[in-house]
Amino acid sequence: MTKRDTANLVLNVRRDRKQEALQGALLVPWRQLAEGAAAFAEWHMIILWVRVITETAEQLPEIVQSAFQSRCPGFLERQSREQEDKLPIWKSLEEWVTAHCFARARAEGWFDALMYYAYEDLRTEQAWTTWERTKADWRHTAPVRLPTLEQWTSEVLATRSLACPGTEKARAVHALGTVETPRLNKAVTDLLESRALALWVDAVSVPGQPVQEAVSTELRNRCPILLPASGLGPLWIRSLFSGLLRGGESSWRGVARSEGWYAALRYEVVHHPRYQRLIHYNQHCHDEWSQAPPKAYPSFSDWLGTADAYCTGRNA
Repeated sequence: MTKRDTANLVLNVRRDRKQEALQGALLVPWRQLAEGAAAFAEWHMIILWVRVITETAEQLPEIVQSAFQSRCPGFLERQSREQEDKLPIWKSLEEWVTAHCFARARAEGWFDALMYYAYEDLRTEQAWTTWERTKADWRHTAPVRLPTLEQWTSEVLATRSLACPGTEKARAVHALGTVETPRLNKAVTDLLESRALALWVDAVSVPGQPVQEAVSTELRNRCPILLPASGLGPLWIRSLFSGLLRGGESSWRGVARSEGWYAALRYEVVHHPRYQRLIHYNQHCHDEWSQAPPKAYPSFSDWLGTADAYCTGRNA
């Protein structure tokens, strides 16, 4: 097998795993998935803090023991009883966290999806970069004082350059330095709802036919520059869909580009669990309504509420 064949095989395996994860994501509402992924990303920062310290210190430092007592009750006692497994303590912690904090996700089959989104979280990349750099620094010069978890977390979140520059994640992390988190989150929420509007219109409209009156009214209220104040609704064509996306995002996109944080905005929108769910629900509507059109199409607010709750699990 050539190097090129091997690379293609690895790429295909990764693509298959991504598709499996995205299918597993549909088992729970996106908010539950997002909360789980964010929690795992936070634990990942803690695990790498434990790892960098325990790979340097000969004994378990007091600051790490205290963190275990407050965050992982029972872990140290279990660790002392199971010394024979000879796993590094950070690895044992990883297994403990998975078993105790994410047992439901594992039991219900969406843990791989949770992990997928946790590794899409920019904090995970920032943590890995900080770990690599800290380990390299400490290899040459032992630290005078070990960082507390709070200090470590602050350093991770302040990281602005990744080990692999030029990637999508590296550009996004670099851009984080030019925008406050609440403002970025507000822009992400607004853009997600803007894209949701375009996907709703696409779901309830027939290609090549005028959009419904209710849809036209919604568009005039939300995007007045796209439609005349009165008259028949426009034909639903691909260019109108693109226009909805561009028009709904133009304000934030312009601001983010001028201030240098568009890479972060785009990354957070495209890789957001809600955006993936909206796309899935849009396709679900097309599939169902092509077979049996509803008596009345839902309003945007009703469609969005159903899309946000949409999942294929047992409780769906």
